[in-house]
Amino acid sequence: MKTVEMKSDRFIYLKGYQVNAEYNEQIVPENSGNPFIEALPKRLSREVLYDQLYSTPKFNGNIEDLDDEDRIELIQQIKPSFWLPLTSHFNKYRSLYNMIKIGYQSRNPMTPMYHRHLSVGYDKILEHGTDENGLNILGHIQTAQQCAEIGLSGMGKSRSYDKLLSLIPQVIHHTNYMDKQLTCKQVVWLKIECPSNKSIGALCRNFYTAVDDLLGTTYYADLAEKDGRIEALAKRMAKVAGLINLGILVIDEIQRVNRAHSGGDEKMIDFITELTNSIGIPIIIIGTFKALYIFKTSLANTRRGVADSYGENITDRMKDEWEWEQFIESLWDLQYTKSFTEITSEIKSAMYYHTIGIPDFAVKLFMHVQSHAILYSDTEKIDVDMIEKVANKTLRLVQPIFERIRNGDEVDPKEFDDLKPDWISFNSYLMDIRHRIQIDGQMSEEHKRIILQKNKKTLIEQLSSFASKMGCTVEDAKKYAITVERENSGSQDNEKLYAEVAKLVLEHRGSQKNVESIEQVNKENKKRKKRPEEFDSDDIRFIAFEGLKGNKTADEALRDAGLVSSYDEFIISE
Repeated sequence: MKTVEMKSDRFIYLKGYQVNAEYNEQIVPENSGNPFIEALPKRLSREVLYDQLYSTPKFNGNIEDLDDEDRIELIQQIKPSFWLPLTSHFNKYRSLYNMIKIGYQSRNPMTPMYHRHLSVGYDKILEHGTDENGLNILGHIQTAQQCAEIGLSGMGKSRSYDKLLSLIPQVIHHTNYMDKQLTCKQVVWLKIECPSNKSIGALCRNFYTAVDDLLGTTYYADLAEKDGRIEALAKRMAKVAGLINLGILVIDEIQRVNRAHSGGDEKMIDFITELTNSIGIPIIIIGTFKALYIFKTSLANTRRGVADSYGENITDRMKDEWEWEQFIESLWDLQYTKSFTEITSEIKSAMYYHTIGIPDFAVKLFMHVQSHAILYSDTEKIDVDMIEKVANKTLRLVQPIFERIRNGDEVDPKEFDDLKPDWISFNSYLMDIRHRIQIDGQMSEEHKRIILQKNKKTLIEQLSSFASKMGCTVEDAKKYAITVERENSGSQDNEKLYAEVAKLVLEHRGSQKNVESIEQVNKENKKRKKRPEEFDSDDIRFIAFEGLKGNKTADEALRDAGLVSSYDEFIISE
């Protein structure tokens, strides 16, 4: 069944296809003997995945035979139909596939632990949470992972997962496994959207409705009407997720959840994290930069037990490099003008300039430019001037913010938090994180700078500590560490760096000893120095001193004492 999006006033979710279970042999020992894992389709290769994801509008006729309105109609199909898979999409697919498998490792229906979870109740397990070792009340550690997809609006985050999930069956029906009866439904994935400006409770209700519509029941939605409290809804959601053997939950538009309605950041994050930790449901949350409040202290605290299993992918606009070239060149082939315009470096630059590397804007601008060429140009040729003219008209609302971003100006995150994050809090977050994080696009350059700063800070602290242990003051130790780091920027030779610090410390210590020695000699000399009247009577210092008393110069006093000869004393006469 083709993947479609189901909508109503209450919920939006993605609906996929259903299959009967067919079990595949597993390479990883932990996956063998687990029907939920063995029933998953084999992983697609990179080449097959790209072929499955790539799509363009389907028109094979002659453009010249169509009138203007027909060609305008074809142009409107570019946005919903064009999709170019990129390297990052295979990485997301790999991560998604592995998260589903790893999440099922701790939920094997053929083991006693699985049935103990059912008998105790997933709602009670969620209520008790996990201890400091990650154990739930049954003493079981879940293998589920959690991932956040946060990024710029218009980069295709939601659509990427729609396409990736559509390649995996949504529901697998089991009847028998290894000659044993196994009658159950396995919901491999469920993707729902957060309702606008609502609470966690509304999100839970969307979940129930999606499950009912997917499985053709009404039972789960009825549960939501019995008790509307957020706590009760969350517990039931955990119970339902366990009962339907949910493989992964994808929550889209997470920034829409109203934190005030949900009890604050802590409650929001606790709910998502505990669903993963206690019940073992892998979760992917998708949102724009408005969702960066998730990166604040509350999230860092609640992740204390899952740092190794948590990952974040942050996507910013494309860099003006090979990926942008690949994208814009593929898009450019979809021309419905009577005169085909070859793409040039100037056109690529103009398209990037006016869309700052955001695919959604690039597609829209390309569509508008083609429509303008068809309706208002005799030749229907596209050039840089036309691109600029159309961009200034159709994208005029976003051009001011684009200009500020291009110039590197400060952007108020409250006003434009879909396009640019709050760099002050975000950079601080990057400096402190310990879990896995992947950043794509323009922001990756900023991330590299942050990582360098983080490594530099750590290195200086380590070198300072080393110098202090050698007997330096704290001030001197930090000064030597900064000097060595600056002179060896980027060096990975730690032995050399520590040796350089030790050398500075020893040189400083040696110079200190020299200064102390000189000062000691001066002190001793001062102690040994005699007054002039204490010298012997034939000492020239005594003679000069006595001469000064009689108003004589030192030369006169020495002459009178017969110690200075006349100028001709050593001249030999003929």
